[in-house]
Amino acid sequence: MNSDIPNVQKPVFQKWKNKLGSADVSQDSFERWLFLQVSGVTFGGKPGELLILKKDFFNIPFDNCLKHISSFCKSWKLSYSVLVMNGSSMKFLAYKEEAVNLRLKKASKRILHCHLNYPFGLNAQSFLHEISERWQSSGRIPHEIGIALGYPLKDVWGFMGLNNFSCNGSCGWQIFGDPEPSKKARARYENARRRAELLLQAA
Repeated sequence: MNSDIPNVQKPVFQKWKNKLGSADVSQDSFERWLFLQVSGVTFGGKPGELLILKKDFFNIPFDNCLKHISSFCKSWKLSYSVLVMNGSSMKFLAYKEEAVNLRLKKASKRILHCHLNYPFGLNAQSFLHEISERWQSSGRIPHEIGIALGYPLKDVWGFMGLNNFSCNGSCGWQIFGDPEPSKKARARYENARRRAELLLQAA
């Protein structure tokens, strides 16, 4: 089954699996769940994944969840950013820093800086910090977070009413303009999820 993992990631998966062998039950369960949730990032070319944890998820306090998130991301060479946390839930993004940076370079500077008033010189960390500040101050998720989630930019801007494309359906997010790039991206993420499920079954 390890043949389903790209060669560069086989040692990573084996080392992570071995680490779980000495982890307690709560960490083992949590990291296996996290492995499935971020499979699009680890195996499907997705820049980041937004996750929402409710209070006492897996009966684990948020402080312990953060320790497990940190351990998992270290194993898989991912970064994470807590965007919003209160007494009832925690919302965080697990991501590949270089992938989010690349997406920001491709995003329209006119929309980001002139229309949405983001500062110049954005990188993954400063962008997610700004997302967090805006989310917390407004109580609403900034839809431009779709940049970091791997949604085609035409769909991000279309959902926000910032281009002239019409809505052509949905595939986990609303599609605007040509549906093919959106469907191909969705297929990659779904294939990555299936691969992760098979790997866990065999582990």
